[in-house]
Amino acid sequence: MPFAKITQQKTLASISALKPVPFWLEDESRPEPCPALTESIQADLVIVGAGFTGLWTALLAKEENPNLEVVILEGERVASGATGRNGGFMSASITHGFENGLSRWEKELSTLIRLGNENLDAIETTIRKYKIECDFMRSGELIPATEPYMLKGFKRAAEIARPYGQELIFYDQEQIRALVNSPLYLGGIFNPNVAMVNPAQLAWGLRRACLGLGIRLFEGTQVSALKKEAKLMVVQTPKGRVSAKKIALATNAYPALLKRISYYVVPVYDYVLMTEPLNKEQRAAIGWEKRMGVGDANNQFHYYRTTADGRILWGGYDAVYYKNNGFGARYEKNEEVWGRLAEHFFETFPQLEGLKFTHGWGGAIDTCSRFSVF
Repeated sequence: MPFAKITQQKTLASISALKPVPFWLEDESRPEPCPALTESIQADLVIVGAGFTGLWTALLAKEENPNLEVVILEGERVASGATGRNGGFMSASITHGFENGLSRWEKELSTLIRLGNENLDAIETTIRKYKIECDFMRSGELIPATEPYMLKGFKRAAEIARPYGQELIFYDQEQIRALVNSPLYLGGIFNPNVAMVNPAQLAWGLRRACLGLGIRLFEGTQVSALKKEAKLMVVQTPKGRVSAKKIALATNAYPALLKRISYYVVPVYDYVLMTEPLNKEQRAAIGWEKRMGVGDANNQFHYYRTTADGRILWGGYDAVYYKNNGFGARYEKNEEVWGRLAEHFFETFPQLEGLKFTHGWGGAIDTCSRFSVF
């Protein structure tokens, strides 16, 4: 049998029994949902969407003004969208990396880096303050070079980043493989200002903090329309409505409630695999004792990290756009992409041949041409 066919069969075998659901959401600590909205109420601030954007918005608003009446409306359950589907990388960068920031906002970059670092510190402070158990670690991120031409650029980045307040540490091939052992690694840089987290557990911890401060949360409450009545805005849902002085839309990649926002948001789908827990021999074969995140520097890049129970999350590469801004649950499963991800995984870690993937999922990212929030 030709080698390529044998390899393909092994790759398909590795994903043959995976569950097409997000690993993070299969957790005994997942809270029962709050009841849906079934009446007409009033608030000072209503937030549409209970992912990270919505939960942080509510928490900060309530901390700033404890007398504020804050309501969150969530169409599904907390963390059911992108918040519970991502890789759990928490970067200090608010410019999608140093080089993207340098190319777009060079004069402001020192300030942007400082603000990003302060933001990551504030996130950690909040996690400690509310005693949120979410496997938070300031582990940093390793960015390996898989092509020789990348090494020169990495060395240059490490040198020029320092005056802007960005620490990037260059590693040669021997140094990087001592950290994570892959035959593809030729060198790389390490960014210490990145944390790893269990994203769903973080969201549930923020949910608990919000409820503890008196914020009202309604799950299973799809918003159907926004309209203005007198001096208030009204958020309409199937069985109730909220009249509010202010509305914060935290729907991100979900179809926009305001037409003018839809022109700026393009949903693309990202896919992820999760392995079974590695045994001692497999862990010894790849090293990776410090649990830092890894994201390669290719245009179509992979991101990967380990979990508290010894698995490897492996995602990225394809960013799939579906015709006419296609969006919905039917796009969260893509066996072709999962097969390609599995193939790339074993190219990166051939010493893990035979390892199985237990979960595979996908989710939408709202992207823009600047690759950063706006």
